Amino acid sequence: MSLANRLRPDNFLIIFLWLAVPVAPIWAGESESKKQDVAPDPHRDSGLCSLCHTSAAGGRETLRFGGNVSRLCQSCHDGRQATREAHVVDITPSPTLVPRIPSDFPLTGGVLTCLSCHDIAQNCRAQQQQPAPFGHALLRGGPTPDPLQFCFRCHAPERYRPFNPHDQLEADKPKTDTCLWCHVDVPRVDSQPREGASYGLRAKAAALCRNCHVVAQSHPVAGHMDATPSAEMAQYMSAYEMKSRMRLPFGQLLEIARATKRTPRSIPLDESGRITCSSCHNPHERGLLPGGNPRAVGAEAKQAANHRLRTPQGSVCVACHQK
Repeated sequence: MSLANRLRPDNFLIIFLWLAVPVAPIWAGESESKKQDVAPDPHRDSGLCSLCHTSAAGGRETLRFGGNVSRLCQSCHDGRQATREAHVVDITPSPTLVPRIPSDFPLTGGVLTCLSCHDIAQNCRAQQQQPAPFGHALLRGGPTPDPLQFCFRCHAPERYRPFNPHDQLEADKPKTDTCLWCHVDVPRVDSQPREGASYGLRAKAAALCRNCHVVAQSHPVAGHMDATPSAEMAQYMSAYEMKSRMRLPFGQLLEIARATKRTPRSIPLDESGRITCSSCHNPHERGLLPGGNPRAVGAEAKQAANHRLRTPQGSVCVACHQK
C-alpha cells in the first residue's frame, strides 16, 4: 500500500482498532482518586436524561447544543471525562461509500454523526429496562467481539490492511515510507540530537500519536500532558540521563546540567518544550537509531513489550521527579 493510501483519513479508524484495546470505560482499572474527573454516564442511568436533553419529554428536538449531536457527545467524550471517539464525524461519506452504509445507520442531512454508528437512545426506550453493561459502546446491531467486523459493515475489507507505524526497519534498513507517516522529510538516523533542533514532524507530537492511540488527556495522571517542566526539573531530568554514562555523584551531574543549561535528550520534550507522549514512550523501533544516540533509549521491537518506556520498567517517574 502506498503512503498516499495510508494517509487517507478513512484509514485512521482501521489503524486505531488494530493497535488499541477493545472499547472500555475510561475509568476501568483506575484508582478511586481518578474517578472524580469522570463524567456521569447518562447511558447507564435513566435519571440523567437532563445531561443530554433540555426537557423531560426527551426527543431529538430537545437535545442540548441546539441539537448538534457531535458537540453534545464530545462535551463528555473528550478523552478526559470519557473515551475519545476514534472515527471522524461531521463528514459526508463519498459516493462510493454511501451504498455500503446499512439502512439502519442513519445519516443526518447526508452527514455522518455519532448517531450513525451508536444507538444512543436504546436505553431511553420504555421497553429497555436494563442499562447497557460497561464496555458496551451502544453500537448499532448490538455488541461485537471484533471491532473490525463492525467497521466492515461500511468499509470494504480489501481496501485495508493493518499498518504499524512503529515497524520501521526492513533487513536492518530504515523503511523511509514509514518515516513519512510522522515526518515531513526522512530524518538522518545517524545524526545526534541538537539543542532546539526541529525534526520536521507533520503535526504536534501528541496529535500524531492520537491518530492511532486513543488516550485520556489525563494520562498517566492529570497535569502531565502539555505541561512545561520547570528549569529545576529539566536540569534534574538531564542529570538523571547522564547517570548511566558518567560515574559521578548525582549532585555533580546536577551541577553540570545547571552550568551547561543542558536540556533533556533521552527524555525529549516537544517542539514547545512541553511534556508529550514521546517524552515517556519511544516511538522508534530498536536498531533504527544508533545505540549512542540518546533518543534510542527505550526503543523496542515492532511489537513492544514494555510500552516503549524510555526508562526501565518501574522507574519512569523518578526520571523526572526526585524521590
